[in-house]
Amino acid sequence: MSTDVDLFGKPMEEEKPVIEIDEPINLRPDLSTYGIIEVERGVCEDTFENRKLLRNGKMGWDTVYSSNGVPTGLIMARSMEMAKERRMLSLSEKKPIMVDPESINSDYLTGLDLLAESATDYLVPPWVIGATRMWVKEQDEPVASAKRQPTALPSRCRTIKDDNIRCMLWSSGRPKDDGLCRVHLRSVKKRPGEDIERARAKLTQAAPYAVDMLEDMMENAVSEPVKLKAATEILDRAGVRGGVEFDANIKVTDDRPAAIIIQERLDRLAASAGQRALDLLDAGVVENDTSDIQDAEEVKEEESS
Repeated sequence: MSTDVDLFGKPMEEEKPVIEIDEPINLRPDLSTYGIIEVERGVCEDTFENRKLLRNGKMGWDTVYSSNGVPTGLIMARSMEMAKERRMLSLSEKKPIMVDPESINSDYLTGLDLLAESATDYLVPPWVIGATRMWVKEQDEPVASAKRQPTALPSRCRTIKDDNIRCMLWSSGRPKDDGLCRVHLRSVKKRPGEDIERARAKLTQAAPYAVDMLEDMMENAVSEPVKLKAATEILDRAGVRGGVEFDANIKVTDDRPAAIIIQERLDRLAASAGQRALDLLDAGVVENDTSDIQDAEEVKEEESS
């Protein structure tokens, strides 16, 4: 394997990846106020406890990557102020395609006005430009086929976010999308089982922290039953389970002959049926009329000759 060398023939040391964070330090939140140990301002280790504290503080986070594109195991907290500042910067860049550049919640230009704007090429997604051109073309050449619906005119998503700024993504303009972009459509129309998948993903993320808690209880709990329960749970999850005693012997509590037991059961059934008949007779449900009852004749079979 070849090794890079410098001008003097000495092997060059491999450049170590550097953590890359583009967010200015003054915009990052101070995580020490939330009880989080910072690696640097607004950056901490990606652990369940840190993410829990960030959620409690109503903050999001972004994965921190190194210069070679590999995750570093760190996350950068994203406060609501940071998100709003980012959106305001992005909105300032989108002013050329806004109907009212002074309003942050203004509609985007559409139709011929959008195509005529020179900034459209680098501010508008290609699919929006394509759909707008198709819509303009169909204004002069309407669709002849009744099976094909006219092209919809894309527009700005109508959703207002928590920071009172309108979503900056584009809606397809189709009536069934109700003026929502693809992101907010997913929040309205969830796939079957999507909540279950999200819950399983959260359980997977919380599993290491749960194991840490069991280990801590097993070692440091004051109560002996708690220690035993924690140890048992760890063994159970690891697949090491205690044996279960199985006794295949059959114990018979009544050693009387079967004929006697069956006869007693038949006698009880007969007594119960007789009592039931008397109850029905007393209630007038059944009449005690024996006039039509005839004695049966005994039929003897003739002996064959």
